[in-house]
Amino acid sequence: MQTFKTIIIDDEENSRSNTKSMLASYCPEIQVIAEASSGMDGKKLIQELKPEVVFCDINMPGMTGLEMIDGLLHRDFCLIFLTAYSEHGINAVKAGALDYLLKPLLLSELQGAVKKVVKHYEQKSPPTPSSGNDKNLVLINHSKGFTLIDYKDIVWLEASDNYTNIFLNNAKKIVASKTLKEFESILPTNVFFRIHRSSLINIDFIKEYSNAEGGTIIMADGTSIQVSKARSQEFAEFLKTRAVTPK
Repeated sequence: MQTFKTIIIDDEENSRSNTKSMLASYCPEIQVIAEASSGMDGKKLIQELKPEVVFCDINMPGMTGLEMIDGLLHRDFCLIFLTAYSEHGINAVKAGALDYLLKPLLLSELQGAVKKVVKHYEQKSPPTPSSGNDKNLVLINHSKGFTLIDYKDIVWLEASDNYTNIFLNNAKKIVASKTLKEFESILPTNVFFRIHRSSLINIDFIKEYSNAEGGTIIMADGTSIQVSKARSQEFAEFLKTRAVTPK
């Protein structure tokens, strides 16, 4: 099994110890080679040891994790931010983080982050600021915090009062604390189309389409969704602008 050299950067000793302990006990792919209690020391360790993975706290005195990462001239490691504050999520995305974990750490989320590390190195494409990987990420707020997902993995979205049900291509469902209208405004309009007041679909996951009685769509996950009469003509015109790849 391949292991990845890892540095933990966190100004709280208990937090560093907890992260290291969880990694040692449950994530054999990770080899912690050094720790730092400040952004400045962390930056020096990264430059000297050239790790493959960095777990970094965001809120640190003197130099924050974001400032430390921004000050690196070269970055060829997987970055995973740690913080107790969920509002830093969008900044983590902009910084090109592979993942973003809320404290106190949940084992399932930590192991999920490590799986992402393994996947990236298997593909020989560790995330870097210039890779563009962060451009497809969408921050999904929910009751337990938030999740970063690639919008290309969204099959369709369903309105549910002030929430939105998001159905992914791995059969997973996320209940997001945003309205469907909000997602419609941030998702790319050349990929997503609102075919009904309660349904926003990813065109790339259309399996079948019938224009009878206004229109019915079968998505790749087997879901049948009605096209509203008010949007049927606009949807037909939209389909003409791009090729739809059956799934």
